[in-house]
Amino acid sequence: MANRATKQETELRVAHAAELVAEGQAYSSITSLVATKYGISRRRARQITSNAYLLLKDDIEEGDLNRPEMTAKLICTLETAMHRAMQEKQYSAVASNAKVLMKLIGLEAKIKS
Repeated sequence: MANRATKQETELRVAHAAELVAEGQAYSSITSLVATKYGISRRRARQITSNAYLLLKDDIEEGDLNRPEMTAKLICTLETAMHRAMQEKQYSAVASNAKVLMKLIGLEAKIKS
């Protein structure tokens, strides 16, 4: 049976994944990187990645960012993620980020009509 990570090790892994999220990396890329780096299953890596997103969400809610600042940051992050995904030929990640970006800036409703 493999050794379980301590609470501190898990927190470090989540913090590392949160840094990758903040850099704009795609969810699936983060999951792969975490699984490889720490020698854990993809299922456990997905849990860590999800916890990283929750950590950042909580951080944002506790912060003092207003809506225009947050929107600008999200747009920049999504564009960066799309660029990196294109470079890595991860076209499904590009499409996912584009869909979120379109929804964020209000283009999704206009295209459906």
